[in-house]
Amino acid sequence: MPTTLLNATDCDDASAPDPNQAAATAATNPARFISKTEVLDRVCASYPSVWLWMREGRFPRSRELGGKAVWIENEIEEWIVNRPVRRLKGDR
Repeated sequence: MPTTLLNATDCDDASAPDPNQAAATAATNPARFISKTEVLDRVCASYPSVWLWMREGRFPRSRELGGKAVWIENEIEEWIVNRPVRRLKGDR
């Protein structure tokens, strides 16, 4: 199943987490669950894409809480911060 493409306005790059801030936040805040809606907003992907990534082991697996899928916030933040930096034309 292909990844859903989003418009530039669907995902604000300015809200991308700073790796240093994410590490500091993880160290000072206890783990908390986040909903499927919040995960999809943070990673700018459709649920079918996230589901496929989980099946392939490329995304943190969800937990079950009250019959609903939830994720541990720190695991999602770590996944976001560890995305590769895209090369630009002219990079060597």
